[in-house]
Amino acid sequence: MKQQRIHNLQDFAEKIALQSVYGAMVASTSLNASLFEKLMEVSGVVNFYALIVLTNGEAEVTICGQKTYLRRNTFLRTSPLQAVQVVRCSPDMVGRLLLIESTFYDSIVSDDAILRDSFALNILENHVLIELSEDAMKELVGLFSQIERTIVSPHTYKKELLNNLVHLCQIHVNELLAHQPCTLHDAQHKENIFKIFIHLASNHFKQERQISFYANHLSISSTYLSRIVKEVSGNTVNGYLQGFLYTEACKLLRMTDLTMGEIAEELHFSDQAAFSNFFKQRAGISPKAYRK
Repeated sequence: MKQQRIHNLQDFAEKIALQSVYGAMVASTSLNASLFEKLMEVSGVVNFYALIVLTNGEAEVTICGQKTYLRRNTFLRTSPLQAVQVVRCSPDMVGRLLLIESTFYDSIVSDDAILRDSFALNILENHVLIELSEDAMKELVGLFSQIERTIVSPHTYKKELLNNLVHLCQIHVNELLAHQPCTLHDAQHKENIFKIFIHLASNHFKQERQISFYANHLSISSTYLSRIVKEVSGNTVNGYLQGFLYTEACKLLRMTDLTMGEIAEELHFSDQAAFSNFFKQRAGISPKAYRK
């Protein structure tokens, strides 16, 4: 790079006009030729990790003077304070970009014994370039997309959610580096997936009651999500969704003057009768009796 100005994540995100940014910690967006051209215009050194997955086209970057070529199903991670120059890309280039502040990224690694042993300092200081299988590419793209959705959506525990999602990204990168079966099966990683499911469920239970919705947001299969939730908590996905729904119904009956029909609509039941049947099964009495 021509100049040696050091950009933090927030400053860099402003320069390339990224919208999905969480403070100075995490940013995620779709990547195309237009955004890539903006990256070419930024001079200096960045003080964060940049993760790129290319899903189409090709691109060229120079890292510490070394030419690096990206094409479809390629994953690149650059490290803080590396001299990275974006050179060119094809017009049909498409992918995902994830930026993670260095202290935030490293703190997650240091809190995970498996990652701490695997991501030795010399690995974290170097760039990583990996050819991805189709499945691995889809998993990473799904995680990057979920991070962007979490950034732009209202969440009470947004930082914790992002922490868990970034952790999952690191787990996938670790698995790619080690060429070993994915460590998501480790108990701690299952706990992270469970926590993310609970956050998603608490925000979407009124509108979304299909397990596939939550599995897709976590980039895992419905079967795997069901198994994790049951293994970690002893409850089921449907049990949690029904529990959130019943609790909200009780709150609306106690604390509002909404009619039964209005509550049924608020909770996205097909009609008042469906809501009444649901409530009777849970409470043993009708909604009207409960309100009295």
